[in-house]
Amino acid sequence: MKRRFKAKRKRKNYLIWWLFLIVLSLIINNKIIDKISFGYLINDSSNQNLFNFKFDKEKLLLALGLNYHKILSKDNASEQPVFNEQEYINPKIYIYNSHQTEDYSDGDVLKAGELLKNELESHDIDVVLETRDVANTIKEQNLQYKDSYKITRGYLEENISDNYALYIDLHRDSSNKETTTYNDGEKNYARLMFVVGAKHDTYKDNYRICDELNKLLKNNDEKITRGIFVRKSSSYNQDLNSHIILIELGGPYNTMEEVSNTIKVLADTLAYYVSV
Repeated sequence: MKRRFKAKRKRKNYLIWWLFLIVLSLIINNKIIDKISFGYLINDSSNQNLFNFKFDKEKLLLALGLNYHKILSKDNASEQPVFNEQEYINPKIYIYNSHQTEDYSDGDVLKAGELLKNELESHDIDVVLETRDVANTIKEQNLQYKDSYKITRGYLEENISDNYALYIDLHRDSSNKETTTYNDGEKNYARLMFVVGAKHDTYKDNYRICDELNKLLKNNDEKITRGIFVRKSSSYNQDLNSHIILIELGGPYNTMEEVSNTIKVLADTLAYYVSV
């Protein structure tokens, strides 16, 4: 009888041990999945809403915090992955600010938009910078601050065409200085973050573009980007076109010098993206 109870206890211990291993495996897998971009987990080629798990060496290395390789050097263009599916002979980018009153310690997002325009034009990118006064239009139409997206939606509808490779809504985040600043040992950068509104059915297309740009930035300097934030309660006008993206650049305590340092890296990345 004693031997039988011992055998039962042994089987029970084995069962607990295997359950522990299964739970541990699920936790580890979940952590890895969290670090891999959502766009790589969704199988867009299928009409079914199924997950497609594939081994991606590049994404795995990025998840481990390692650079896959430097991909912004055009000397090795034949070896580089092509991220952009559509070719533009004369690529154009439309830059606008839904929240024009967002400011930095010594400047604002309007100035940041001008800096980005100038940097992109130095790469021979044709840029249209929206200069109409959103804040004044809100006041004239007796609207609220949150209605700024209604105003810029009208601007977008006027400009959307096949000639534009990207539409960038440039914002400033409200986080603290520590969160929005990065030092590479030589100078400070205002960290940036992509924001995707998931309130519309095709948000995965907007996400894919942000994911590609984020990957390019991360391979160049992984700490300059804070990644991609998905908000399910908003669309940020991204339902109008899959090439509309929102970038939060720096925070209220960043200087224009820090913003400018980041814009140079961002412009290099955007120029590469629309040109490949």
